[in-house]
Amino acid sequence: MSVWRMATVVGVLFANVCGLSACGSTSKQLDTLTQAEPDSTRQRAMRRLSLASAYFEQNQNDVAQQEVRAALQIDSNYADAYSLLGLIHQRANAPVLAQQSFEQALQLASMPPVRSTELAAIQHNYAWFLCEQNRFAEAQNQFAQAMSQPGYASADKTNKAIAFCKQRAAQTVTR
Repeated sequence: MSVWRMATVVGVLFANVCGLSACGSTSKQLDTLTQAEPDSTRQRAMRRLSLASAYFEQNQNDVAQQEVRAALQIDSNYADAYSLLGLIHQRANAPVLAQQSFEQALQLASMPPVRSTELAAIQHNYAWFLCEQNRFAEAQNQFAQAMSQPGYASADKTNKAIAFCKQRAAQTVTR
């Protein structure tokens, strides 16, 4: 083979190898751009809480509580998880545990950045608990705080709960 021909073959091979490695690095760059982000801690906790809510709605309180606890193991600062835990304890007639859960939820939801709709939902749940415990003045205060949150979309539900709580308070007084 002539020197020129040998140089041409080596040059072509070199170009092909360089071209392939460039394609490979482009492919790697593309893969990093198209790969899904790893789940955030809150997203994983939200999935567990979603399961817990579904179990709670089906009156499967033990399983719901397990899922809430799993969510809290993932994200111990998840206010909504403590709120659902409060509802579970409320349903199980464990008022001390319910109170603790709701207070923890309120404390976490009140920390910056405050999400007013999340805080309002927790205040509503806590108010409902207080009403069931015949702590009507405290319940009315929590309902009022929920209603005052900007962007609160469940005002109808809260107004019905307020009316029910007032009726319950009136019945309790007349007994």
